[in-house]
Amino acid sequence: MSRLIRVLAALVLICLVIILYAAYWFTPAEDRTYESRYLKSITSSFLTTDDFKIHYTHAGKGDPLILIHGGGTWLYSYRHNLPTLSQKFSVYALDMPGHGYTVPLGKTPRYDFETMSRILLEFMNRQRIEKAILVGHSWGGSWTIYFTYKHPERVKKLILIGSSGLNVPDILTWELLKYPIIGELISKFFTTDDVKRGLESIFFHKELVTSEMIQEIRTPLTFIVNRKAQYLFKRNLNMKLTERAMSQIRTPTLIIWGANDEQLPVELSKRFKELIPNAELIVLDDCGHAAHEEYPDKVNQLIIDFLMDN
Repeated sequence: MSRLIRVLAALVLICLVIILYAAYWFTPAEDRTYESRYLKSITSSFLTTDDFKIHYTHAGKGDPLILIHGGGTWLYSYRHNLPTLSQKFSVYALDMPGHGYTVPLGKTPRYDFETMSRILLEFMNRQRIEKAILVGHSWGGSWTIYFTYKHPERVKKLILIGSSGLNVPDILTWELLKYPIIGELISKFFTTDDVKRGLESIFFHKELVTSEMIQEIRTPLTFIVNRKAQYLFKRNLNMKLTERAMSQIRTPTLIIWGANDEQLPVELSKRFKELIPNAELIVLDDCGHAAHEEYPDKVNQLIIDFLMDN
């Protein structure tokens, strides 16, 4: 019996070593072979700050409007919005730190609200944008809420699409990223099928998820710095801060939500409306978590109408 116990103990130890190696020392390959068709279709640039080389695109003239994507995606998320909105506004779409083709400089940053707010402020300062309209989706919504709270004088109007920001549990996959070892393993061993399932979960119309979309989203997620950023964000984004901040925001705010959002249930939108004093709420039927991708024409018009209403 004692020999069996020793064998079992040895097997457990071996398994533990393998798990720890996979979580903390193993480095999966990055996908640098895929050439993004979307990147080829736009003109994009890099702006270098002290901590990051920020990838962004810009089009149009008029009042500055900055599009902030959600977690796990990049400025590709706004591919259907930028052409229309840039006909009336000077539109910037950024790959926020830890996402897309933005590159950290130096040691691993602390991916939290202060970092995102500082980078957005620095971007605006270097682009000589005194005051901007901010659009934020999902995590991007919470980043713009925090920025608006910290720098109300720099935000003309705020638009939130299926926004994070309330201190509520996330879906299981994102919640698991909080936990050491588990989060590291998820970030390193997700598959193309995992990306497909994740995308399908954000759309009511699942047929909108194409093989090209899957590849466009998957590719930058394979970059080592972005893999790490996903679980660090989940551990560092304290939604208690944004929930408390909402009642202090006086900026005119438009909240857009999908009635069939599987990530953040539509019931949460009512709480946003209650907390933000000067907010308007619009709920879209037969719509999931990414209204700006699922119904771009409708969302573009809602944004334009809101911004043109003085």
